[in-house]
Formats: sequence, structure tokens, C-alpha cells
Amino acid sequence: MKQKFINFLTSKLGVFVLGSLIGALFFGAIFGFSVVNPLATDWIWHGVTHDTAQHFIGWEFFRADSTGGIINGLAHPVGLPLTFMDGIPLIALPLKLIAGILPSSFQYFGLWALLCYVLMGGLGALLVRKIWIKVFKKTKTWTILFVAAGSLILVLSPMVLARSLYHPALAAQWLILLGILFIWDAQKFAKWQKFTLVWSAMLVGAVTIHPYFLPMLGAMMLVAAIRTFSSTKHRDIIKFIAKIMIPVVLAGGVFYLIGGFALGSGAEIRDLHEKGFNLLSFVNPGGYSVIPAFPNASSSPETLMWLGLGVWAIIITSLILWRGQYKKSFKKLKSNFAARKACNIAIAMVAFALLAFAIGVRVDVGPIAIFQWEPPAKIYELWSAFRAAAREAWPFYYATILGVIYWFAKAISRVLSSRNSKKDVPKNATIAIVAILLGVASLIQFTDIWFSPRATTRREGFAVARTTTPEFTPININDLVTTQKHLVMLDSRFRGDHSGTYIIARTALKNNLTLNIGFFARIPEEIWVQQTAWREKIKNGELTNDDLHDYIFATIDEKLVEKVIESDKYNIEQRGKFYFVTVR
Repeated sequence: MKQKFINFLTSKLGVFVLGSLIGALFFGAIFGFSVVNPLATDWIWHGVTHDTAQHFIGWEFFRADSTGGIINGLAHPVGLPLTFMDGIPLIALPLKLIAGILPSSFQYFGLWALLCYVLMGGLGALLVRKIWIKVFKKTKTWTILFVAAGSLILVLSPMVLARSLYHPALAAQWLILLGILFIWDAQKFAKWQKFTLVWSAMLVGAVTIHPYFLPMLGAMMLVAAIRTFSSTKHRDIIKFIAKIMIPVVLAGGVFYLIGGFALGSGAEIRDLHEKGFNLLSFVNPGGYSVIPAFPNASSSPETLMWLGLGVWAIIITSLILWRGQYKKSFKKLKSNFAARKACNIAIAMVAFALLAFAIGVRVDVGPIAIFQWEPPAKIYELWSAFRAAAREAWPFYYATILGVIYWFAKAISRVLSSRNSKKDVPKNATIAIVAILLGVASLIQFTDIWFSPRATTRREGFAVARTTTPEFTPININDLVTTQKHLVMLDSRFRGDHSGTYIIARTALKNNLTLNIGFFARIPEEIWVQQTAWREKIKNGELTNDDLHDYIFATIDEKLVEKVIESDKYNIEQRGKFYFVTVR
């Protein structure tokens, strides 16, 4: 019975279950499992959740009134694609079909975040198991410790922790691990039917979770395709192109259908230079370590990609153990590269292109900005659609950790194998020592991340969010709303006021009103024009009875309020920090 259990735990299914359990336990320790309850929504309305409240508002307006993937009640009368509220269309679209039977207060973000951690742990465990088999070519009891340790290191990713229940869609970094898995097993999916099926699902999944995953997975798909390319015959070249283009076209088609292209390309904010990958991101703790961070050329948290003290410990250990072997290893690497030179050059070019895309328009090395360039306007506009470009370096982060774990296992195995011949270390002890040392490294990693300032803030913040009343509550304007159907915020700067948006959006929902502007990922140009026009009409006393019949106006601009009062044409009611303009 015991052996059967061990055999299960060392199997593919067993290690996936083990890794999933590790991911789930870590999630519960940080956020608490009560947030998973679909009927629990109070925790969302706290500052610690930040963007999650925005996404939940998107879902609430979407379920109330939408056409396809367009939310009709936001950015009225143009409408706003759900994807620009980061509402995870993959989940929201199916739920919309049964929205009528769902409870009035229903959220899926807690369950989604738990699922992300489960998949991070499970897929991470499968990849670490592959490393173990590649090094030792067998599975034994010690495989369990090695896999558990490696899975924990991946689960502890600061980028996932930073975004879980803060920007939930971007917590789906298990997509990257799944992509690495498909690259590793590329030959199993070499036939174009299997390839297009797998990668179509990956790319469609990317655009229906968060578009930022599309460039990453697109590059990974190219690498997988190149790895399986073995013929220059015209027919095979056509198949090669087709199996790449089919997933791209399908993903583009799905993105179009859910309204992803409805607002054109590019972004409204030109800060691409501030959100690029820093060449020292892997060594800068950025608040997710017990050791202090050092300054960055950019203050954006998007550059955060700390590898962790545990990973750096095994890097340094491997460097020491590998001494005397660098020249031999380089020759072997050179020989392997030359064996499929054309394919490997192509893979290197894809990797370089993705890295360049992630770096953006300014090259930063720690606190120093080396140089910055200005691409043509059209290229900048398209690039700005992914203005938080540093995220595109996430595949390099996870590939580095997996590569380091492999190198660490090989380095210790090589040293101990040489001692086996001298009878200093029993042969069977090598496997145990490798697993134990990776276990120690994972504990160092856990300590480093768990007790870091930012992780502590997240943990304590969610403890408060689960036990206290919401920070952002709707305003009572029942007495002001009579015939109105639309709420118009008159302040252009309200676009960046996330806490104000949460209050006003909840107020609009409570009173069955649409909302023109707020803390949205993108805002249609027509809405800016309309907002300016409304503001001018109010300043000039030009609102008609029909306007006041259909619209209620709000502002936090006290100078505008003074002008309205001076005109003596409209009624002003103050509720909290907001002033509402209604019929006199």
C-alpha cells in the first residue's frame, strides 16, 4: 500500500496533485479561503485589492447590460469592451448566459485567484519532475521532496503574489508554465493538427484572460514550431506557416468578437519608457525580500522580477560547484547549438525580439537609464497597447528559475558522482542530497518572500479586508434620481481616481444609471469630447430640460461648483466629496 502511494506521488498525476496542494495552501495562508466564496464581496471594496474592484465593477455592469463583449452601461453611449475592465472574458462570457439565476451579489475573482495558484503549483511540479528525470533518468521516493521544493519556489513568484486579487487576470502566469511545458514536449505536438489545436487554445485563452499574455505565448509558439521544423520542402514550409497563422488568426478573431479592437490601437498614456524591463530586475528585491531594494531608473512596480534569495543561493552554489567545467561546458553547448544551427539561431532571434519588446524604448540598468529612443509615431502607438512592456519578460523569469534548478541538480550530481568513485559518498545518497538541498533552498526562498515588507502588507491587508466594513460605499442619491438614466462625471482627472470610481460606479449601479468615465483601462475618444461638451454647457448655463430629464451630473471640482451656483440655474447637492448637478 505504501509503495503504491509513493508510485502515485511520483507519477505525473501525483506530482500535479502535490504541486496543486502546495499552491492552494500558500494561497490560503496569504489571502484566506473566505475570499473564494462567490457570495462574499465586501473584501473587494478595500484599497488592498486595488484593481479587483475595477474588474468587479466591469462584471457588474456587464451582467446588467451588455451586447456581445461590450458593456453598454460604461463609457455611455459608446460602450466599453469588457476586456478594458479586465473582467476575464473567459469566465464572464459564460457566466453572462446564466446571469439571471446568479445571486445579486456574485464574484468569481477569489475562485479565479485560487485556481491560478493551484495551476502554478501543479504545472510547476510537472516541469520540475521533468528536470529530475532528465538529470537522474528515474523516479524514486526523493523525487517527491525535489518536486515539492521546486514547485514551492515557482508558487512563491512575487509577480503572481503582487497581482493576485489586485489585478487577478494577470495572476494567470500558469499560462507561461504551460507554454514552457508545450515547448519541452514540442515533438509530441509536431503534427500540424495537434500543434494548431494546442496553440490555438493557448492564444485564445490568452486574449480572453488578458491580452498581455498574447505576445509572450505567441513567441513561445514560434519557439515550439521552430523546434519541430525539420524540412525545407515547399509543402512543409506551407504547413509550418499555416500552423503558426491559424492560432494567430483564431485569437485575433475571438478578440475582435469580444470587442478588443473596438477602441483602436495604442493607449492614452505615453509612459512606455517608465514600464520597461530593467536589466537588473532579477537582482532587485523591490520590496519582496528581507533584504532592502536598491533604486530603479523607473519607479514603476512593473519592473519587479526578484528571483528570490533561495534561487540566488542555488545560483551561487552551482557557480562554485561547476568551477573547472566552464570551458568543457561551453564547448558542449557550442556543439549542441551547431547541430541544429539554423533552428537555434531562429529561436535566439525570437527570444531577443521578445526581450527587446519587454525592455521598451529605454534601456535601464538598475538606477541608471543608459539611453532612450523615440520610435516612429505609429510604432509607438502600437507598442503602447502593451505599455507595461516589462511584463513580456515573465517567460524569461520562469525559464531562468527552471534552468537554475536543472543546473543546480546537475552540479551537485556531478560533484557527488566523482566522490562515488572514491567511495566517499554512497551512490544512492546522491539523489537524496540533491533533493534535500533543493528543499533547503525552497525554505530560504519561502522565508525571503513570506517575511518581505510587501508580502507582509498583502497578508495583513487581506486579514483586515476580510474582517472590516468596506472602504468604498455607494452614495445615497435616491432623492436626486427621478427620471434620469445616465450619470455624467464632469472632471477629466476623474479618469485616474480609482477610489472615486468605485464609489460613483457603485452609486450608478444602485440607481440603475450608466456612467460615462472612470478608472477604466481605456476610454473612447468620443467620451472625452462629450465630457468637455457637457462641462461647457453647464458653465454657460445651456443645459436643456431634456438634458436634465435624462442626465444627472457630478463633479469634485469646487471651482466649477462656484460657477454653477453663480449662474443660479441648477441645483447643487453635496454628498461626501461629490457635488451633484440636477434640475432646479
